[in-house]
Amino acid sequence: MGQVWVLVSLLSAVGDALRDFTAKRVLTKSNSMLFTWLIFALPLPVIYAADILCGVPRPAHGFYAAIFTAIPLEVLAQVLYMQSLRLSPLSLVAPLLSLTPVFMLVVPLLLIGEKISMLSGVGVLLIAAGAYLLNAGSVRKGIFEPFRALLRERGAVYMCMVAFLFSITATLSKKAIMLSSPAHYMAVYWTCLVVGMLPLLFWSCRGRWHEALEEGTLRKALLPATIFVIAVFAAAYAMSLTKVTYVTTVKRLSALFSIALAGAFLKEDLIRERFAGGVLMLAGFALIVLFA
Repeated sequence: MGQVWVLVSLLSAVGDALRDFTAKRVLTKSNSMLFTWLIFALPLPVIYAADILCGVPRPAHGFYAAIFTAIPLEVLAQVLYMQSLRLSPLSLVAPLLSLTPVFMLVVPLLLIGEKISMLSGVGVLLIAAGAYLLNAGSVRKGIFEPFRALLRERGAVYMCMVAFLFSITATLSKKAIMLSSPAHYMAVYWTCLVVGMLPLLFWSCRGRWHEALEEGTLRKALLPATIFVIAVFAAAYAMSLTKVTYVTTVKRLSALFSIALAGAFLKEDLIRERFAGGVLMLAGFALIVLFA
């Protein structure tokens, strides 16, 4: 298939960036939980159809255990993800997902003393340098001020938490896919995610259903949900053509696309610094994922 996987992976990366961009433009305090739920609920019919067309497999032992272990963490991660987009600049929070492989390296190091390679260590340093550059404009207040500024951004803190949670759910999801198929995994996982979000949805929207629905949340969620499911299927197809690590690395270019969209259409500040930071974080991500 030549380099088709690169183009398909890039399509997925662009889809991720557009999903975040369109979500950023419509998220409000009153509609954020309903919006988050709709992002996963609306594509379910398409996912079910894909599962049927691909042939519904009989999952191996351990499939549901991996799913049910991941779902509570995934629910929390997705809620924090949308809150992060709502609260902080897109150009600031999008690159922070590159922290995920750092957590996947650090946790084994702390728990079982598993050492990392030299290139992975360089990758960690590049990600740290990139995170520093995201707020480099505040360095005049002190050499550590860019990190302090990052911690003062509630959305940035939320996205760091998301990166950590994704480091766990990604491992569990990979196990579930290996025990079934990508399409069946998505059908079961997204259904459990939609059901798992319901208590939070009803709690957050209590007494405010009219306000959330009056904002046209269903209509606003249609485009991001459509883009999201296209990006997910593109990634799944790319992974069928080449190694998962290659696809994951190309997909993380979504952070740079997000920064570009934030600068061009949302008129966010410090775009040059954040683009430079995003490039460094992407380089660090690539070193860890490809050479760990």
